[in-house]
Amino acid sequence: MTKHTLPLDDAIALSTGLQKGAFSSFDIVSAYLERIRNQDTWLHCFVEVYEKEALEAAKASDQMRKAGYSLGPLHGLPIAVKDLVDIEGKVTTIGSPIFANNIAKSDAYLTQRLKAAGAIIIGKTHMVQFALGGWGTNEHMGMPRNPWDHQVHRVPGGSSSGSAAAVAGGLVPLSIGTDTGGSVRLPAAYCGITGFKFTVGLVDTQGVAPLSKTLDSIGVFAKSMAETALVYDALVDDPHRTKSANAMTKDSAHKLLQGLRIGRIAPYELKDVQVDIVKAYEHTLEFFKSVGAHITTLELPFSVADLAPMAIHIMVTEGAASYGALANDLTKPMDSGIRPRLQAGAKLLATDYIAALENQTLLKKQFAKTFDHIDIFATPTGLTTAVPLSEVNPSAPPVHFTRVFNVLDMCGVSVPVGLDAQHLPIGFQLGAAGGRDAFLVEVATAFQTLTQFHLVSPKPKN
Repeated sequence: MTKHTLPLDDAIALSTGLQKGAFSSFDIVSAYLERIRNQDTWLHCFVEVYEKEALEAAKASDQMRKAGYSLGPLHGLPIAVKDLVDIEGKVTTIGSPIFANNIAKSDAYLTQRLKAAGAIIIGKTHMVQFALGGWGTNEHMGMPRNPWDHQVHRVPGGSSSGSAAAVAGGLVPLSIGTDTGGSVRLPAAYCGITGFKFTVGLVDTQGVAPLSKTLDSIGVFAKSMAETALVYDALVDDPHRTKSANAMTKDSAHKLLQGLRIGRIAPYELKDVQVDIVKAYEHTLEFFKSVGAHITTLELPFSVADLAPMAIHIMVTEGAASYGALANDLTKPMDSGIRPRLQAGAKLLATDYIAALENQTLLKKQFAKTFDHIDIFATPTGLTTAVPLSEVNPSAPPVHFTRVFNVLDMCGVSVPVGLDAQHLPIGFQLGAAGGRDAFLVEVATAFQTLTQFHLVSPKPKN
């Protein structure tokens, strides 16, 4: 099989083909490198591409397979990594020219796990400076384009902007992001792919530049949830994970969703949401109901908007602990939407920070009782679909529904559920109680086994 007939839009098909000897890792990596050369000048997803190292790793992978050794489903597959994750000997910019010479002395924990699973890191992806932003903008290093619009420069979502756009644009089958308030799920929604945020603390963040240690979590992008599970299984030793989701049938998907208890957001919480998104949200809930799920309107002990001040207090205070001194040094290049937020975080009182943490603990206890009555919490992912760069308001991040999951220590995923009137992707957010990541993998995979929204991709630019 030549690189021109490779199933490049399906990581599972690539993995299966490698295991069967249908094609080589060298062919796969070469094909993606060609796509990057052809498309990334326009998409601007990659900070750096490790072409030589990736091809050498692919050759080594092929030699291991010929000798009868396999490191698992990821062995020989390329993956991109957000540029706040350390790779020994490579620069970690954290989305800022301030760190242009910040060469990592060792691999991050998740880099070690990826390499141990045989994944080939093909490059580092662009991000919002210091991961502090949901639109995906970056004034100094440039913002990736959303591949769904060839004329208008639309936001890809942030802060894991390059990782999402690279998967959506077909430059890589899998990518790593991080998520503090929506930084995996929002880009996934805007770019029309699947973005899976793990429970906070599930994967060690050693070697990952922090924004907020209380809220930071690791995530992964792919076209489907079953594909993200390839990475999840490599990073997480989960005794609850049966790994059957990769081979889920329509019958098993129906059985899994039958009787599933889904908590929906109250209608009044949808008043500021784009009409097309509300329609898609309601239609998706009707689909779940049609396959036997039970839908309940949640009476939450808080409104979604009420969580904003607490989440902001925690995030910017902890962010200021890492980057506040840089923000106060006006000679350092810093985005206009980033500097004032970090400066504000540095000025917050310790009593306000402690109060926010105590409030978070209380809300987590209150919401934990909700999960006695539901299995899944479902909301729209975003308030709108991807807006033009010219319409971005840096002081109003689009994290209304997503930051709830971080504050409440949930795992979450955004899955595509159709297109709006402008032919832009719409995301639907599913969340489960913290630690139930394996269950969430199965639920989202079952949904995608019975639907085809995740199979729709943007057309490549000529």
